[in-house]
Amino acid sequence: MPEPVVGSIADRYALLRKLGRGGMGTVWLARDGQHDRLVAIKLLHAELAGVVGGDRFLREIRVTAQLQHPNIVPMLDSGVIRRGDGTEVPWYAMPYLEGESLRARLIREPQLPLEDALRITDLVSQALQAAHRQGIVHRDIKPENVLLSAGSVYVVDFGIAKAVTETDAERLTSTGLSIGTPAYMSPEQASGDKMDARSDQYSLATLLYEMLVGEPPFGGRTAQAIVARRLTETARAIHPVRPGVPFAVERAVLKALERSPADRFADLGAFSAALRDTAATSVPTVQAKPSLPRRLIVPGLLVLLLIGVYPFLRRGSAREQARNPELVALYNRGIQALERRTQTGSAEATQIFSAVLARDSSYGDAWTALAQNYVRADLRGFIIPGVPSDSIIDAAVRAVDRAMALDSNSAAAWRVRGELSERIDPTDDGPALRSIRHAIALDSTQPDSWHYLGLYLTETGDPGGGIASWHRCLDLSPTNTQCLAFLGIAYYWRRQYDSAATYGDSAVSVDPGYYMGRTSIAQTELSRGNIGKAVASFDAAVRLSSGVEVVNAMAGSALPVDRAGQAGKARELLARADSLSQSYHPLKVHTVTYLAESYIGLGDSRKALRLLTDYQPRADLHFQLHLRCDPLLDPVADNPAFLSLLLKAMPRPRHGC
Repeated sequence: MPEPVVGSIADRYALLRKLGRGGMGTVWLARDGQHDRLVAIKLLHAELAGVVGGDRFLREIRVTAQLQHPNIVPMLDSGVIRRGDGTEVPWYAMPYLEGESLRARLIREPQLPLEDALRITDLVSQALQAAHRQGIVHRDIKPENVLLSAGSVYVVDFGIAKAVTETDAERLTSTGLSIGTPAYMSPEQASGDKMDARSDQYSLATLLYEMLVGEPPFGGRTAQAIVARRLTETARAIHPVRPGVPFAVERAVLKALERSPADRFADLGAFSAALRDTAATSVPTVQAKPSLPRRLIVPGLLVLLLIGVYPFLRRGSAREQARNPELVALYNRGIQALERRTQTGSAEATQIFSAVLARDSSYGDAWTALAQNYVRADLRGFIIPGVPSDSIIDAAVRAVDRAMALDSNSAAAWRVRGELSERIDPTDDGPALRSIRHAIALDSTQPDSWHYLGLYLTETGDPGGGIASWHRCLDLSPTNTQCLAFLGIAYYWRRQYDSAATYGDSAVSVDPGYYMGRTSIAQTELSRGNIGKAVASFDAAVRLSSGVEVVNAMAGSALPVDRAGQAGKARELLARADSLSQSYHPLKVHTVTYLAESYIGLGDSRKALRLLTDYQPRADLHFQLHLRCDPLLDPVADNPAFLSLLLKAMPRPRHGC
């Protein structure tokens, strides 16, 4: 519906020109004839006005008109325009300020000087605190609603978001307008939960993060992707991007960005005080519990252990324990990024560990973590900026060699050496198994060592030993998502789908953003015949992933979509995944198997077998594991071309692995 064409409002305000248009309304420059002054007039979009209602809108903005503060743009007047179709379009007038929005400055200057960013944040905080004292929550703090004029800072649009967001969601959707800005919404606002002043705190922290880093903490191609990342990931560290930002400022921002309001500051006053306390140096030590996102508890389990960080931090040398606490805090952030197991997380982990080692090249755990990050990137096909794909293994070798030179008795370094051995020669797990067993001999309490022992035993034809190792991992760390997911996969390979579902669901209960947990559930539920859950799980995996993982999840989703009776859509998904995969040659083992299994399910076994035949090296033990054990390859199990792919020493079992 077009905007109303008006030349004047209330016979008093002459509209001169349009200043801008946002998600909720259009702002005009106008002249106040009564007082001969320039004002800004905001007209709510007619489509939105028809849904919200003029009376309700005016009630909300008239409540906020009582706000008086030097950093809040006051409201001068308000009313409604009645259109020819009967729609009442609300408007309100405010002083016209020469200057620009914070958004305009960020477009021109993506990273602001620290002093400017902190000053803007402090003044916005003062304005919001004045509103909070009167029980008013802004709900839409973003760069567009912060104005910079004559050396001062002003907040606008109090009351508008409340009137709009409390309108029935279905009616709002029907307007086709985008309400709110996902990049700045708190998790509780994005989820439609109850909000209080801590929601504004989260949005203001997002604003400050962007002023310092150059982009919001969570991005994505769609609003859904942004919301999904916000609900499943922690914000990235600031210091690797802006080393000049004091750690006290970084800690304050990241605390205000916690997903749970209870984990943020009690109020904006406390947040502002923490930002001013740039001399603070209190950070977690190696022995302290690192600041990790809160996890859901696996049903039936009462013990929460550290996830991801645990293998590296459980035992450290005296030198590691005496490490600079600022570096330890930064290292812990790198571990969190690494354990997201995504391309974005891997790239971020590389950046963080490199920053740590640039300051302290004797940090053995950081060399070990960097090496593991490179190994995982090579396995999953992740792209790491600045590291060519054909150099990732060399980089991993150099990193693990540095770790071993610093501490030849580091169990974590021996474990990562085993992982690296498997990537260097995926056709022989002997060296990898020897390294992993040595790591366990050095320290049998590290869960990840038992995980990799389970994986390599299964690859070499001992699935029972693999399951026993994963159970041992869970004895040590009941919420270890990797071991939960792989136990689910192991039982899936055995065709014991109920047990597979139990462990897959547990992995996602611990970490809803765990990609492998989602795909494990999807394949298990597909085999159980729960098509709706399989589709939903693959869809979640697509939303949570990036890079080649998107290709894998999209290819996998074609099968349940086809079984749901949408053959055309399934073919489109598979064709798109196949097309996207062309950017990742040579294809990694998981991309090949996802594509092949979906082609088999959609009736094109010839193309599936061609994909499998082209994979190299054919004797890759992980590739052979999938050939032997994947239920979705059962339809071609007796095909001579398929049988020719199997190693003679490890034939395919008739009833699962």
